[in-house]
Amino acid sequence: MTDRRTVIGASLATIAGAGLGLSATTPAAAETTGQTVRCSFKVVDKRGRQRFLAVTTKPPAIVGGKEYPRQGPENSSYLVFNDENGDEKGGIVADSHGALVSLDYATGDAIHLQTGWQDKRGGASLIMNHMPDPASGLGIRHFPGVELFTSTELGSVLSLCDTQGRPRIRLRVAMDGTPSISVLDEDGTTVRSL
Repeated sequence: MTDRRTVIGASLATIAGAGLGLSATTPAAAETTGQTVRCSFKVVDKRGRQRFLAVTTKPPAIVGGKEYPRQGPENSSYLVFNDENGDEKGGIVADSHGALVSLDYATGDAIHLQTGWQDKRGGASLIMNHMPDPASGLGIRHFPGVELFTSTELGSVLSLCDTQGRPRIRLRVAMDGTPSISVLDEDGTTVRSL
């Protein structure tokens, strides 16, 4: 029977042979289970560009070869995915109050799938952002096009938004089971409802 370390070692050797390098932070003292404690694990390609990062503290975002401060909790589990240029294209963040899966456009967030909870309150959401003009560069706000969420306080809601991220059609089922459909103007005022 082959032990797990042999299988993992062979797998890592195969990846390294395919042109990827592996690096990790300096290992801490081994636990009694035989595991090595690490604060991060990074996969880089043969050019030294980051392709994948697993880390337990908030890392910077890498876009256009530059590092930028990241929003989010400081001490969470972060898994970051990078493209062939080393630019971030998505990731997963998890902590004791929720989790987030994010997929990115060239200049920012495209899709967020998120959960969150505190005591007896919580919810889940899916947000799909409009793609901004790539020539606009970084720092431009990405407006939501579709927002779908359910929560213990508001019920379930689907909002279809205009290009400025303003909800224009909202379908809702309240926590008491009451359904509604609202058509909103650009100021958020209901102009028709069902």
